[in-house]
Amino acid sequence: MKRTVLLLCCLCLLAGLQRKSARMPWRSGHTLRWSDFQALPDERSGFSASANTGISHRYTISKAGVLDPSKSIIKANFYPKLSWYKPELIDEFTLKHEQTHFDISEVHARMFRKAVAEFRFTRNSKAEIQKIYKKIESSRRNMQQQFDAETEHSVNREAERRWESNVEALLRKYRQWAD
Repeated sequence: MKRTVLLLCCLCLLAGLQRKSARMPWRSGHTLRWSDFQALPDERSGFSASANTGISHRYTISKAGVLDPSKSIIKANFYPKLSWYKPELIDEFTLKHEQTHFDISEVHARMFRKAVAEFRFTRNSKAEIQKIYKKIESSRRNMQQQFDAETEHSVNREAERRWESNVEALLRKYRQWAD
C-alpha cells in the first residue's frame, strides 16, 4: 500500500514537472496557446509578443570515434519561460505569427535531421556535426528575421498568409524528416 501511494506521488510529481518544462518540443497538430508564454513581458520592447524557439541536438559518438546518425536526437523547441506577450496588444493574428516562428524552427530541425542522415561522418564527427548545425542555425535565424521583416511582425496580413502557406509547404516537403 505504501509503495502504491509513493508511486502515485512520484507520477504526479513527474507530470507536474513535465508541464513546467524549460522547453516544449514541436508536435504535429499542437498549436501554441497564450498560456504557453510564461515570461513577463519586456516592457521596453515595441513588440506585442515574443516566442523563443530553437533547435536542440544530441548525438552519440561510437567507440570508433564516428557519429551514429541513427542515435541523433534533434528537436525544435519552444521555451515558455523565455516567451512573453502583452495582453493589451495581442490578437489571434499575433498568436498565429508566433506559431509560424515555431514552425520555422521545426522546418530547420527537419533539414538538420536530413543533413545528418545523409552525411558520411568520419573520426572528425564533432567538428562535422557542428559545421552542419551552424549552417542550419544560420539559415533558421535568417528565415526568422526575413519573416518578421516581410510581415512587419504580423502587421502585414497578406504577407503573413503568404509566409504561413510557404512554411506549411516546407513542413510537407520535409515530412519524411519529421520526428
